[in-house]
Amino acid sequence: MGEPAPPLRPSAPAAPAAVKSAIEEVHQIISSLQEALSDMEEVLETLELAERQKDADEQEIESLRRALRQLSRPREGHQPPRH
Repeated sequence: MGEPAPPLRPSAPAAPAAVKSAIEEVHQIISSLQEALSDMEEVLETLELAERQKDADEQEIESLRRALRQLSRPREGHQPPRH
C-alpha cells in the first residue's frame, strides 16, 4: 500500500555558528517587518487625515499608492543572507 520510508539520516547537533546565523537572520526579518509596520502606520495616518479633511486629490492618493507599492517590495539592504 505505501512505499517504505526513506532511511533517516543520523541527526547531529547544529553547529553553534549555524544557530547564531539563523538567529541573526530572524532578527533582521523582525527589524524589517517592524520598519514596514511603521511605514504602513504613517500611510494610514495620512489617509485618515485626508479623509477627515475631505481634501485629498487624486494625485495625492496616487502618490500614496506608489509609496505602498514600494513598501510591498522586498527592502534592499534588509534581505537576510541566503544559504
